[in-house]
Amino acid sequence: MPQTIELNKSQESDLEQILNELIYALKKTYSEEDLLALSLQVVGESGKRTIKSKKEVVTGLFKTIGKYSGKAFKFSKNKYFKYRKNGIEAEFAKDLDVTIKGIENSPEALLKLGNSVKDKTSDFYHNFLMKSKEDKIESVAVSLLAILIFFAAAGGEDFEGGIPDSDLNLGIGYHRHWLSHSIVIGFFVEFLMRSGVEVINVSYKNLPENHNPFWDKAYYYINKHEGVAVGAMWAGISAHLVKDSGILGHGVKPYTGLPFEMSMEAHKGLFLANGAASAMFVTHKNKKDV
Repeated sequence: MPQTIELNKSQESDLEQILNELIYALKKTYSEEDLLALSLQVVGESGKRTIKSKKEVVTGLFKTIGKYSGKAFKFSKNKYFKYRKNGIEAEFAKDLDVTIKGIENSPEALLKLGNSVKDKTSDFYHNFLMKSKEDKIESVAVSLLAILIFFAAAGGEDFEGGIPDSDLNLGIGYHRHWLSHSIVIGFFVEFLMRSGVEVINVSYKNLPENHNPFWDKAYYYINKHEGVAVGAMWAGISAHLVKDSGILGHGVKPYTGLPFEMSMEAHKGLFLANGAASAMFVTHKNKKDV
């Protein structure tokens, strides 16, 4: 049953002020400033921040790979010389003994891990209780925002639809196109999200000096939690592509639009690789001051 929202005089006055200030800011932003220069500023800043966030993740990944690759090479080299020096049978017996002890100690290790998770959960809970009422509301609101964006990007509870399946709007023949079912679509959507934030930031600077406090809170909230929204979007795309890979037991429709033929296993692997790559970009650090 439809309901009507009734506003009191004070709320009507605030709403009218917010609307008038928005019109004022938009007129000032898009008339006194050169529209082309403003557009280039928004595009440039959004693109720079999108690329920077991905560069940090990829650089960190290669550093980690290099670190562990070096350790793996050193370990393999030492193990090779030990096998040559001590003999295959003797060294294998030592490795087997270490493995058996590790298995025997695994329940204790799992218990320590469980206790660690429990302690961290307890600390998080108590830290949440120590927050002010406004901070608690903000934390809950951000969590709900992330959940909503995740499912919107993934395509609901069954991960059908969402951002990747937007290619269906072009016709069934374009479904599972490599542009929409890869990290390419994620980069495009992130760029649009950051562009929207940048437009808000530019308009915010042109608000009247004595504007409604609503704008300050909205500006702070949007910029502070921009990374959460972007990360949730990437998580949704990742979940969708992982499901499309068939690793969860679902059927797999191959990619379309590829300039070359691939086996079905290769298609599955490509879906999974793009899903894993998207998952890399879930964590974001907002370095922009607000």
